[in-house]
Amino acid sequence: MSHHKAPNSRNTIIDLNDLIMKVFFHWPLYFMVLLIAVMGALLYLKYKTPMYMSSARLYLKDEKKTPGEEGDVLKSLSLFNSGKNIENEMEVLKSPILLEKTIGENGFNIHYYEKGTLHNVELYNDLPLSVSILTDSARVGNYKFDVMPENGLLHVKRIGSDEDSTMQLDVKSGEPFTIDKDRFAIFWHPSGERQFQGVYRIQVDSVLQMAYDISKDIGTALVNRDATVVLVTYRDPVPERTAGFLQALLNTYNDYTLDDKNKGALQTVRFLTIRIDSLREELGVLEKQEESFKVQRGITDIDAGSKLALEQVKEADVRLSEANLQLSVFDQIENYVSNPSSAYPFAPTSGTVDQTLTAMINRYEEGLKEKRHLSLSLQPGSAILQNAEDQVTEARNTIRDYIAGYKRNAGIVQRKTQDKVNQIQSRIANIPAYAREYINIKRQQSVKENLYLYLLKKKEEASVAYASNVTDNKVISPAFIPEKPESPRKSLVFVGFIAAGLVLASIYIYIKYFLNPRVLSRKEIEQVFGLPVIAEIYQQDEGEKSLAISTRSMLSEQIFNLRTNLKFLLSEHKGHATIMLTSSVSGEGKTFLSAHLANSLTVSNKTVVLVEMDLRKPKLSHFLGMDQQAGITNYIMGNKTIDEIIRPVPNTERLYVVSCGPIPPNPIELIEGQRMAALLAVLKERFDYIIIDISPIGMVSDAKSLASVVDCTLFVVRYNFTLKSKLMPVSENIKEGYFKKMGLIFNGIEYDTFYPYYYYDQYSYKENRDKKKNWVSFIRKTAKRIA
Repeated sequence: MSHHKAPNSRNTIIDLNDLIMKVFFHWPLYFMVLLIAVMGALLYLKYKTPMYMSSARLYLKDEKKTPGEEGDVLKSLSLFNSGKNIENEMEVLKSPILLEKTIGENGFNIHYYEKGTLHNVELYNDLPLSVSILTDSARVGNYKFDVMPENGLLHVKRIGSDEDSTMQLDVKSGEPFTIDKDRFAIFWHPSGERQFQGVYRIQVDSVLQMAYDISKDIGTALVNRDATVVLVTYRDPVPERTAGFLQALLNTYNDYTLDDKNKGALQTVRFLTIRIDSLREELGVLEKQEESFKVQRGITDIDAGSKLALEQVKEADVRLSEANLQLSVFDQIENYVSNPSSAYPFAPTSGTVDQTLTAMINRYEEGLKEKRHLSLSLQPGSAILQNAEDQVTEARNTIRDYIAGYKRNAGIVQRKTQDKVNQIQSRIANIPAYAREYINIKRQQSVKENLYLYLLKKKEEASVAYASNVTDNKVISPAFIPEKPESPRKSLVFVGFIAAGLVLASIYIYIKYFLNPRVLSRKEIEQVFGLPVIAEIYQQDEGEKSLAISTRSMLSEQIFNLRTNLKFLLSEHKGHATIMLTSSVSGEGKTFLSAHLANSLTVSNKTVVLVEMDLRKPKLSHFLGMDQQAGITNYIMGNKTIDEIIRPVPNTERLYVVSCGPIPPNPIELIEGQRMAALLAVLKERFDYIIIDISPIGMVSDAKSLASVVDCTLFVVRYNFTLKSKLMPVSENIKEGYFKKMGLIFNGIEYDTFYPYYYYDQYSYKENRDKKKNWVSFIRKTAKRIA
């Protein structure tokens, strides 16, 4: 097991080193990517609309932190948290209702632009024109007008989503015009500082839609956990509007909370005013009735007995009225808790409510408010919403039980008082008729007068409470006009673009080398085969068919290096040698290498014969500039003798070739036949080296059929051409033991690429190498390092 783990660990380290070296090799790519990233960042900063952020601090009075014994008593009786919920108020600040009111009242849904070639410049202060919406501004929206002053008129073009909705008209400044169902008036009042004479754009957005869209640009957060100070922020492309909108929002919120506090008191004042006016009329009728009675009866006063009875019945009526009034208050409370959809907090219009019941009502109202806030953000079946509903129901039942007990006690007092009134009335019945009638008049008058004075007092109290209501919130840090944009931040933009460029370039390099399905390095070949690479041959662009060996070219040196390593591979072999070249697929250069290797072996006065054994797609004869009419096929069929098929290669010494002849229908049968063995035996006797160019082993089994008579087999792998997946079948054939001596040739390595730069010596025997040092060569090398 350890034998397999060690190579894997080593390969991982080598891969990491390779990646680092490849990154350094492709420095022009990274340099170009950095330039593009910087240019992209500059363009982004130029055309990206900047966003400015302003902030303000709002103090919210929290009644939960009210000290004192009364606060402790209420807290002990509470069913819900008392006081103002800071989290809820933070949500109210961002609510579409409040935003809609702020936008509509201040015209923040109207935007003005100077039209430009690439982008429009928004105007806020010192506007040369303005639009007035003559219809309900809350319902107007999604209009775009291009306005151009011309010859004292305003040329207005409505920009629609299609051609049917586009229209043009000429109007005077301030002249109303109608589009669809909405009326507008545009006023032209250019200032001396702004001399822009182009086209202006006016954009009128829907107030409601803008309220929902703008909520994401508003942020609220507590300054710290123990304080009730809220930090409110707002983002906008125009710095002046950022501060103006935020300040308007806080003013609208303060007005909203004050109006909410005044609703209950205002409702009470209105009710008491109506009731007092009604009692005033009833008292006037009773006073006239008393006056008329005295005139008709001719009396000015009644006796002492009648006065005593009158005083007693008046006192009993007052207590009875108070009991009835208290019962009416309880009826109001019952109606209030039975109607949870009421938009106003509870305020008794008459009577008083004891402290315990008041605390219960306050907790019930807090529960309703909490439930309404939760219902805006939670689904109806939510467990949290259901829990809030259960708490409201429990508070409602508690109030009803409390009222039921109180009603029982009030009913007893009411019955006792009514019995006393009945006793007094029985005594009054014995008084003379005119006195009894007078007493009844005075009794009604006294009851109405007491009720009138009581309600008048309550009205004054409610009016004072209404007039003295002030908002509990204070802006302790007003909004400011920001000087620098909050986004985009230049440093982050440059870092982001550069980092993204470097990552993309690194990914490209990783894919190019580590995920490339083709062979790019010697290491990849040796890892698959477990055999040494005996030669590395560069890609040749010119003179590929020339077999001249007198030049000191790179190809000649590499071929001679291949010859030397081949002799070392055959050092234990005695006598004439048979060498076979094959590959995994066609096109890897085995024919090219066969010819050049054979020619190099003739240098030491050795005779060499090339055998074109690829009977399926022969290329050797054509490469040597010879025909293949007479060859192996003719000999095996008995049409030619050995001497007739052995031909010298033109312009060479001691180099011969045996062509394949006509392509047979059954190549494998000819290769495995006796005539083929006899041919190879004769050639081995006549020549020092036999170089066999045979079909690819990865496609057919021709090479395996000749393996027994071959002394050394060379496998050719081509740079950036041979698929890694094709190496595995060849490796399996090698492991099966068909071949004797084996070697690998890495062919077609491209100049100026990573592999030869780091893994091959940099020196060449080419003549006039200095001529390469020119701009064309530099550009070509740089392009290789970029691509």
